[in-house]
Amino acid sequence: MLYYTIAGHTLSIETPDAKATTALLPNFVPFRTQNLTGDVLFHLSGDTPLAVPRHGHIDSFHWNGIGYEVYNTPGGWTVTIELNDRRQVFYATHDWQHLYTDLSLVEENERLFLNNFLIMAFGMASAPLKTIKAHASVIELDGKALLFLGKSGTGKSTHSRLWQEFVPDCSLLNDDEPVVRICNDGIVRVYGTPWSGKTPCYKNRSAEVAAFVHLYQHPGNKLSPLKGLHALSSLLQSATMMRNDTRNKNLITDTVADILKYTPVYRLDCRPDREAVILTEQLIIRHTSRMSM
Repeated sequence: MLYYTIAGHTLSIETPDAKATTALLPNFVPFRTQNLTGDVLFHLSGDTPLAVPRHGHIDSFHWNGIGYEVYNTPGGWTVTIELNDRRQVFYATHDWQHLYTDLSLVEENERLFLNNFLIMAFGMASAPLKTIKAHASVIELDGKALLFLGKSGTGKSTHSRLWQEFVPDCSLLNDDEPVVRICNDGIVRVYGTPWSGKTPCYKNRSAEVAAFVHLYQHPGNKLSPLKGLHALSSLLQSATMMRNDTRNKNLITDTVADILKYTPVYRLDCRPDREAVILTEQLIIRHTSRMSM
């Protein structure tokens, strides 16, 4: 049995060969734990015969060149993942706590299928626990973090890179798929994950969220607060959810609404330059000053 803890949530993988499965998930190595403490978020078993349902799927989408189809089947969800004319099948109970796949969990060519299903499963299973998986680049300074949001190509990674160029002692926490969680003390924290897009940044660390910043390319630099529905919409656009699952959609929406009680959201119209970094750096300074009062 392999155990991994991400954002305080532990998942387990039952495998016939722990060494081989570990080799399929090198990005998970910083998150591996030897001792199980507390509840398991979900349990995955492999080498299970599974069939693609005959009736139509309720959702289909492509992400990073990989095709997904989701079927609502008796007792749970069947998910197919297709890549290079190969299709693998996964099954999850409706609560996403018990997962099965036809993968052997030991073959090298299963790496992308396993990793991408674990991304989906984590986002779904953690939703009831005030946890969301976001599409963002995260910069950390002195235990405080900013999450840069926006559509692909709007400059999230560029802004994080500029921070590393111009702000001493800051670091990249995650560059694409961090996890945000409301902790029991009401503090909103962002966590590194085994997923970080094209940037290999797999840090088992967390930081308190100072603010969310939605980026827009613009000839000038301007930072403006977002309130109400504008702030809610900004975070929901960046949150992972199954949009045809009403329960999951409601859970994510409720968590985002609760996050907004504690953490501000801003819009940054910007150029990719130092002046834009100075504007967002002030958000860390303000947050630190407010917390010390």
